[in-house]
Amino acid sequence: MITPTAIKPDYSDITESESPLLSVSAFWQGISSRKFIAIWMEPYDEAFLTQVMRHLFQTRGIDLTGYSQSFVYRAIRKRIGRSDSVDQSDYLRKLQKSEDETNQLLAALSINVTEFFRDRGAFEAFSECVIRPLLQAKSGANSILRVWSAGCATGQEVYTIAMCLLEEARRIRTPPPMLSVVGTDISSQAIAKGKSGVYTREEVKGVSDKLLHEYFVRRADDYEVDDRLGRITRFYRENLLDTPEQKHFDAVVCRNVLIYFSRAMHDKVTMNLYHSLRQGGYLMLGRTETLMGAPRGVFEVINLENRILRKKM
Repeated sequence: MITPTAIKPDYSDITESESPLLSVSAFWQGISSRKFIAIWMEPYDEAFLTQVMRHLFQTRGIDLTGYSQSFVYRAIRKRIGRSDSVDQSDYLRKLQKSEDETNQLLAALSINVTEFFRDRGAFEAFSECVIRPLLQAKSGANSILRVWSAGCATGQEVYTIAMCLLEEARRIRTPPPMLSVVGTDISSQAIAKGKSGVYTREEVKGVSDKLLHEYFVRRADDYEVDDRLGRITRFYRENLLDTPEQKHFDAVVCRNVLIYFSRAMHDKVTMNLYHSLRQGGYLMLGRTETLMGAPRGVFEVINLENRILRKKM
């Protein structure tokens, strides 16, 4: 049984766009806005949060106790408003009866803020500091270079890494190794999107015209990744709090994910990433993220600005 730790409500990071209490105009938008305000004003209920988390654990095997509880609570409040629930009790009944609402809540809880070549400078550094030396060290068709995109959301990061690998492989003179990029996320919906490899024009705006022409096929108003990207990429659902099912990666990219975990689970996730790497393997985090506790002693810094680290030998 899931047993959440003691939780206190945290409203300090609610933005004006999230809270109608901070927007005068929202108050005058009629009954629906007043209902929304009532939901946000409803007293914090730890028992309610425990029941929601227990439902997700029992029906989907997802344990949220390691996540930032203010983040979890905000996501649930948003779903209460968007599901036309009257209050927390009404929402809990809908959640327990509706598989679709369970999926919607899981989607709200997943970190799906992503795009192709998000923070382009970071991927330029990744190509230079990680991909290039790995390709040089693993030349030959009998070798394999494996990269894991942990918390990949809807797959843009996976295909970005794949394009970086293929482009860098073109530049080396020796035969490149076999390439493999694995993407995992806790959201089944996000993984399904990644597997499809189909993105809108807005979603591919971060891809240069050259790469868009090289690696995508136009499908009406959408763009689909071509076979070269499809052949070297795989997607799986996985919770980063669990022991990784796959290991022996040459590099792991886990950007802007650790910030959503509680301090207690931060080290656990980082050590899971550590154990998934080969000796001398690389880890890239988000620019605002840093290691805490025990993991600091098992990695060395390669590029501080872009948070590129290497597993100590």
